Amino acid sequence: MRLSKEAQAKIKKIQSLEAMYHPMVFRMGLVHLMGTGHENFDEASVEAGFKLISDEEEAAKASGERTFISPDFKREILRCSAELAKFEILVLFAYIKKHFVLDI
Repeated sequence: MRLSKEAQAKIKKIQSLEAMYHPMVFRMGLVHLMGTGHENFDEASVEAGFKLISDEEEAAKASGERTFISPDFKREILRCSAELAKFEILVLFAYIKKHFVLDI
């Protein structure tokens, strides 16, 4: 598959996000984005996600509960998903095809 120069530039931007967020957070962000739905991932849903994380954090503190994944880690995943949502879905799939090795 031959990508246009524009698509190649977008792939490089996605690569820089992977380097910025750490591969584990990046992959979790990508999975979250795909699970939530690329079309449904807008500013309002991101804000609602941050609010939900804060509400869960407050409830856990109030009950003395310890969470498996820290609220800060959840926020980082959501930020990464929001960054990835800015790319067209086909560009994301091209990135996955080229850069992910699936050991299934």
